[in-house]
Amino acid sequence: MAETISLKLDHKLLNPNFDGYKLFSDAGVTVYTQTLREGVGRRKSYSNCYLHTRLEALHNHLFGDPFHPLSVYYFNNRGHLVKCNYSEDSRLSTGEVVWQADLSKSCEDECEASIGLSGHYQASVHFPSSDVAVVNTGQGALHVLETGDRNITHSWLLSFECNAQNGVIAHASLLRGDDDKRFLHCLLVAVTTPNNLNNNPEYVVTDEKLENTKDSALHLIHWLTITNNENITVMMNVDTALKEEVKVEVTAKELNVHISDKQILQGHFQHPVKADLVTWTLVDGKLEVILTKVSAGVTWQKIFDSSDMDEEEIPDHQMVEDVNQKLAHLTSNKWNPSPDLEKSAYNAGQLEACDEASEDLLLVRLDGASHQLSNLGHLGPTQHLFNSQVHEVSLPAFCLRHDVDGILWQPSGVDTFTHVATFNAFGYVKASKTMAKFTCSSADASYVAVADVKSHIYVFFQPEAFGGELRNRKSGKRMNTVARQLVISLKTHSEILGLHASPGVLFVLTDETLYAYCIRNL
Repeated sequence: MAETISLKLDHKLLNPNFDGYKLFSDAGVTVYTQTLREGVGRRKSYSNCYLHTRLEALHNHLFGDPFHPLSVYYFNNRGHLVKCNYSEDSRLSTGEVVWQADLSKSCEDECEASIGLSGHYQASVHFPSSDVAVVNTGQGALHVLETGDRNITHSWLLSFECNAQNGVIAHASLLRGDDDKRFLHCLLVAVTTPNNLNNNPEYVVTDEKLENTKDSALHLIHWLTITNNENITVMMNVDTALKEEVKVEVTAKELNVHISDKQILQGHFQHPVKADLVTWTLVDGKLEVILTKVSAGVTWQKIFDSSDMDEEEIPDHQMVEDVNQKLAHLTSNKWNPSPDLEKSAYNAGQLEACDEASEDLLLVRLDGASHQLSNLGHLGPTQHLFNSQVHEVSLPAFCLRHDVDGILWQPSGVDTFTHVATFNAFGYVKASKTMAKFTCSSADASYVAVADVKSHIYVFFQPEAFGGELRNRKSGKRMNTVARQLVISLKTHSEILGLHASPGVLFVLTDETLYAYCIRNL
């Protein structure tokens, strides 16, 4: 059974008193531009597959170097990998070619290949170390390049080349093994058909494993607990399982539930129960197990140990009624009876359709050696906002919506994810950007940027101290920090093809121009 993944918020990084963003003009933003002599390398897609078309439409053609945050790369129309560098001395440098890709495959070959959804993809590059780059041209070849010191611009040397699945590089890691050997692990994203998967001998996630994953997720989601002074009730959805297929085993400290000899629940109680007084019923696909506490009247903080899955608890109706009676003098049956208070009551009606998540998210870890599902976390109906490379060699962090905020989670172990930053109200902001194409944040999480398909980029900064003090005219509240919002309007209406956020400089790529916006001193 897969171990549970849980995400724990760092409440020190939350700001419940966030007052919103203050709009600042881009008049004080210095921008440097470079005209692209050969344009940006884009190949027309012949695929009629939605997923393949979407992957290409949202492809970021501008690649950042985590080891050198002020350097960016792109492929031009001739297949050259071009480097542009920003510095306070030379500002935005002219593009310098560091490597030549082979883009000799004809459009006819690409069109025929795309019928099977394994055709061309846009070229991509990733930097797993300070002296190595990995390139996938999108045409079935993977190139490992020795870059040397990337502070110095020179041609890169091809170290290794092999045939690989057509796709886009999502991540690459360089690990050191025995005898000081280095091993490269590369993750590609591609779209294919179920038939191609079944016929691929390297395909490791079989239909049976997918079904097991689905069943496990189903049972992890659908089980609840009700507790009162004497009893505990555990309920779960077992679908069409028959009574003779269900097996419930209870000891003083453990509950095990099997269906057709497959274990769907194993929980270790925080406190002992009376194993000889257990009853269970199965009605309309709902299994209900009633347990009796050894120590009646003892309040359990949780039913199961923290090492098990976090259950959803429903309080006993009588207990709820007793609490309501005791707190009746503190409550009101009127919606927001004191609207003039500084902090008004939360109104769920203020949320719009764009704020709702269409489906639940699952966080899944597959073991690289056994290809088995090792860890699973149910994140609920939330939204994934973007990914960000926080550290040079670590896995990318991912940003999820929590209430109205955006929470940045950094993988730091097999089943450990650390809350490293909060983008205030960004979950709500991102939901309103219906034309958003790219979203990224700087490595230091000082700001997050959203680029539309054309013309506009929206930048949201973390709250910063400033000289003086602001006073809210309505509430009288005084503030000495401000969170800035910046709207950047491009001089042309060209499509935005790439976006990269580095501390202090925001790079924007169109089909003819590379922009560098200096936003450090805003």
